[in-house]
Amino acid sequence: MTDEPVRVAHDSGFPPFAELKNGRSEGLAVDIFRAVVARAGIDVKFVPVSFEQRQLTLADGRADAYFPLSITPERLQLFDFSDVLVVSGASLFVRASDVPPEKLAALADKVVVTPRTGPVAPFIQKTAPAIKLVVTTDYEESLGRLVRGEAAAAALSYHVGSRIADALYPGQVLSSPHMFLELPFAVAVTKGKRAELLARLNAGIASIRADGTWHQINEHWRTE
Repeated sequence: MTDEPVRVAHDSGFPPFAELKNGRSEGLAVDIFRAVVARAGIDVKFVPVSFEQRQLTLADGRADAYFPLSITPERLQLFDFSDVLVVSGASLFVRASDVPPEKLAALADKVVVTPRTGPVAPFIQKTAPAIKLVVTTDYEESLGRLVRGEAAAAALSYHVGSRIADALYPGQVLSSPHMFLELPFAVAVTKGKRAELLARLNAGIASIRADGTWHQINEHWRTE
């Protein structure tokens, strides 16, 4: 490790996990990460980026690590991950006048939108090929298409989708409480690099889990 801060990228609009508000990095995953690096004695510099740019920050050298990124078999071929910071899940969102389906199979032959960056699109293509899947740029486009009636449902991270829907379309979108895909989020680095950083992060994660700090942060955000 060097004396230079570790540059860590995060999505600038991924509430409640990470976002940029009034020039400051905030969110559940950000608070957990701050506690981890404080415990591990790691100096970091946050690099907020747009949704579609998040994984590119490692390839183009803007950052040494990225979080929170969901762990998938495909991504494990490209990245090494820390231990899990926080767990979410993918859920189905519909217009308020509709009833959210419990399962993907209920949407066979219907249009479902989801962002192209992330694990949800490949999962739907593999497990529910009868769905007419339309990939979008980001959460905002997916929800916009849903509200305009261009799709029967949007497949999104439950926590992130709920926050963005409430902000952009209050009262117009409902989410299913049933999650069809578990999404464990962690810190990602380019495969084969930064092994020492991951080891120190994992030690910090274990420490805040052991003394209850991790639980306290989660409980705080549960009421936000």
